[in-house]
Amino acid sequence: MPHFVLFSGHMIDRPDRSMPRFPASKEAKASLAIRVALEKVRVAAGGSELRGIAAAACGGDILFHEACRELHIRSEIYLGLPVSVFEETSVRGCGPGWESRYRQLIGELPVHILVPGGKADTGDEIWEKANEWMLKAALSQGDAHLTIIVLWDGDEGDTGGTSQMVRAALAHQANVEMIDIRSL
Repeated sequence: MPHFVLFSGHMIDRPDRSMPRFPASKEAKASLAIRVALEKVRVAAGGSELRGIAAAACGGDILFHEACRELHIRSEIYLGLPVSVFEETSVRGCGPGWESRYRQLIGELPVHILVPGGKADTGDEIWEKANEWMLKAALSQGDAHLTIIVLWDGDEGDTGGTSQMVRAALAHQANVEMIDIRSL
């Protein structure tokens, strides 16, 4: 029976972000911390196959999928919006290289889209719906077979953000591995 690893975390700071949360200078440390967390989950899951689920925003999501690839863990991308709209809202403008990394992952991994066609709703509710959708997919094997890894500063943040994902996962007794972005 597979053990699902659901990832949620901060986007890399855009250049115009007034209050730094995940500055580009922390990318390498965050990448390493995600790989270490995945290895910890692998050990805790015993012989179970790990399967990763995450969106693909610049920052934590992309780092998670890249770490899964390096560790030979099958992962899948769950986007709340169509590929091009998601790229516009959650990847573009994050700095050099993120768009090409996003496109590479989109080309390599299975992609699931919550709102596949027509005009996409880009209001904050879509992010909360996407979190719930990813959590439902990760819970398909039961609560005991889910770990959520979060790259987070512990703040409440926006609707549909990491804090909402953590609350929802804890309501299902999921194991939560927090990588505190402030300590990187």
